[in-house]
Amino acid sequence: MKTFVIGISGVTNGGKTTLAKNLQKHLPNCSIISQDDFFKPESEIETDTNGFLQYDVLEALNMEKMMSTISCWMESPRHSLASTDSGSTEEIPVLIIEGFLLFNYKPLDTLWNRSYFLTIPYEECKRRRSLPRWNKIRRGSLFTSV
Repeated sequence: MKTFVIGISGVTNGGKTTLAKNLQKHLPNCSIISQDDFFKPESEIETDTNGFLQYDVLEALNMEKMMSTISCWMESPRHSLASTDSGSTEEIPVLIIEGFLLFNYKPLDTLWNRSYFLTIPYEECKRRRSLPRWNKIRRGSLFTSV
């Protein structure tokens, strides 16, 4: 079955998830896989010399599990039939994969039909990371502001 895979990467707090969710609202047969869902347990996250947990590195993510999830979707993508004036045609299932280190993981490179890297000014990123929601436990991991 033909599929269409979009990779959205970029800086943390750069709008990747927001963009993916908005695209999903407008694209039929669209699924999202978020790299944030594949952080390793805190006990497996390395710390730097200052004792800070190192979440901003590829080793903090269970990329094998993420690849398995992607493979499962590729084997059985969600799809449905769309009605058109000329009858029903099958729509192409779309998968959006979003995450801050997607393009650092070479096995993903062959999947992209389209890939996008989002950037925002440093001061805006810093402002977003200082918001209270950034200083909370998310998916079992503690994220701290910069």
